[in-house]
Amino acid sequence: MIRTKKTFAIALGSFLLGSFFACKVPDDAIATSHQVTSTATSLNEYYSALSAGIADTIALYELDAAISGIPYGAEDRKLQETTRAEIEKRKELARTLAKLASSMASLSNSKAASEVENSATELGNELIALKALPDGSPVPAAIGKAGNFLLQILQQHEEKKAARAMDETLSGLLTLFEKEKPAYDSIARTHARQASQVARDLINSNAVDPAPMLSPALKPFGLTSLPPSSSLQASLKTLALARLKTATEEATLKEEAASTAMLDALREMSSRVHLLANEKPMPLRGDPTSLKLVRYWVESWSAS
Repeated sequence: MIRTKKTFAIALGSFLLGSFFACKVPDDAIATSHQVTSTATSLNEYYSALSAGIADTIALYELDAAISGIPYGAEDRKLQETTRAEIEKRKELARTLAKLASSMASLSNSKAASEVENSATELGNELIALKALPDGSPVPAAIGKAGNFLLQILQQHEEKKAARAMDETLSGLLTLFEKEKPAYDSIARTHARQASQVARDLINSNAVDPAPMLSPALKPFGLTSLPPSSSLQASLKTLALARLKTATEEATLKEEAASTAMLDALREMSSRVHLLANEKPMPLRGDPTSLKLVRYWVESWSAS
């Protein structure tokens, strides 16, 4: 029985790679495996940044309550925490997909067969268990269907349907991201707005040191400002508030650009896997170019 399962896992991985069902395009299949790994890894990182943003938003609401007296109730917190928990599930789903695609690219490794089977099973279960975000659109039926189909081919050893299962999985993830993108943008927008609100309150309360704003004038000459006087603080307050408004708008636009880029990358990968599943050559190689923008946003978020 163990040998049978191992044989099937190898067949599954090989089939998904293309060598089982389309010997004419094995290079395309191997390249696609690497590209799916990169795309899923970026998706994991995107969701990680969103999750961290929600955690920061909770802390910002607490700060706002302490500074302004606006209450942050248990129901509000529960909504944020539930949303973060669901984003974490999507992050893990992306991680599992990356793990599956990566293990398929190294079937010569003695451990790869079991890794393919384990990752495929984990991915199938995660797809089925996915729930809608609070106040978000329903999870597309294609997601659960893809998960059930993936588990079916594993349990019944229907390796000839493996490529179709991966095709449906990528298509389902694309649909999910497309439907939920407005919610993702709202998460980032809420974070930027709340951070801006707390910063604005601090500026208006003269609780922010404006000295760094003087750096462009002093740094070229190796000079350091003294603690700003009350009159200087008042003079710089309007400028600080204007810059805060601009930075808030830019942060929102950057995330929206990143989510659009992530959607484009998923759309591209779904198209490539669909070609491979239908035994057609893949005209494009390399990672989707839009992933560069996603990675830039993730790096910028991590550095902030």
